[in-house]
Amino acid sequence: FRTWLTSFLAGKEEAYLKSEEVPIANDEPVKVVVAKTFDEIVNDPTKDVLIEFYAPWCGHCKSLAPIYDKVAQALLKENDVVLAKMDATANDVPAPYEVSGFPTLYFSPKGAKKSPKRYNGGREHDDFIKYLSAEATSEMQGFDRSGNAKKSDL
Repeated sequence: FRTWLTSFLAGKEEAYLKSEEVPIANDEPVKVVVAKTFDEIVNDPTKDVLIEFYAPWCGHCKSLAPIYDKVAQALLKENDVVLAKMDATANDVPAPYEVSGFPTLYFSPKGAKKSPKRYNGGREHDDFIKYLSAEATSEMQGFDRSGNAKKSDL
């Protein structure tokens, strides 16, 4: 015990963190977050992040998945906005996030990572687009602040 305590006090011991393995590839439109990558992805100070905490067995989560994927696909050209998901049954959820049911969604804006906003809006494609368009720290390239697609200059 003395050896461990000395090592702990010297900062050589890592605290236990329940985490799935870090994905080898994370190139899908919705980024997969595990406890070990939470800071890197969700707390990235250069990105606005909408994160879904889900449970693999949850019917509501399964219903949301194709809609969430479609929203992420629509936002692929938005360099400052990330849609992410984390299995909250297999990973520790860090404070200040509170998950008591599934799915639970939070918006973590640039510059305010210590005070994410719980998302309580609609669960349809347009609901997410309108919310993110209005809440994004910087106006999105493809949508105005009301969530309307911007006309492209052809």
